[in-house]
Amino acid sequence: SSSNSSASVRTTLGAKRFPGAMGSSALDLAVACLALVPLLLRASHLGLLAACLAPGCLLRVGWWACLLAVSFNYIMHAFIWHCSASFGTFCQGSLSTLGRDPVEVFSNLEVLAKLIQATAVALLLGSAGVSAAMASVASAPWWCWATLFLLVGAGQGLNFATYAAIGKAGVYYGFKFGRTVPWCHGFPFNTGLRHPQYLGVILTLWGGLLVLLCQDLAAAGLPQLVLAWAGMYIVMCAMEESGDNDKS
Repeated sequence: SSSNSSASVRTTLGAKRFPGAMGSSALDLAVACLALVPLLLRASHLGLLAACLAPGCLLRVGWWACLLAVSFNYIMHAFIWHCSASFGTFCQGSLSTLGRDPVEVFSNLEVLAKLIQATAVALLLGSAGVSAAMASVASAPWWCWATLFLLVGAGQGLNFATYAAIGKAGVYYGFKFGRTVPWCHGFPFNTGLRHPQYLGVILTLWGGLLVLLCQDLAAAGLPQLVLAWAGMYIVMCAMEESGDNDKS
């Protein structure tokens, strides 16, 4: 899943303000930081906290190649957000085989971007890293698994709830292509969260790394990659908030 697109829920309604309807980015950040605590504790218990923050991976071309592949999705989002007219033109030409309208094309490109991300991470880890990850998953203590289910359950709950609330047109910037996206007062936009779907992805990333973390993956730079990955969602939140018109 890609974007909560909070602005798309609001822009179609013009500049009229709805007091109290928008959530708080500060709450989003607070929840994300709180959810990071179990991961920090796990890294500390394994003696990997320093390795998870070490900059050695920044000197490896393979790590940067993986980061670039992961970031393709968010570069695509930024392009569509800022250059929606150009994207609409591409959808009528070279991208027309991916869907009958820009929203459908965008959603199919999102699937492709996720496949690129998964492939890039697998290549970064290699067969040895994948084996180490499987061993780590098998040996993770019960509290890691309990936290995994809590974080992933909450994260994907926010993800699917966002889709249910605003639909594909809301998630994939439909308002920029003339689609009507109704204002949503219900869950998850009534929780006080400003970007529930983005927060859901970050919670899922934290939960997954919690059971995967081990010496080999830390040496490969996976924790640093996940931190950068989460940072991309923060950038996307800022980008979308810059287009919210309830601030007028």
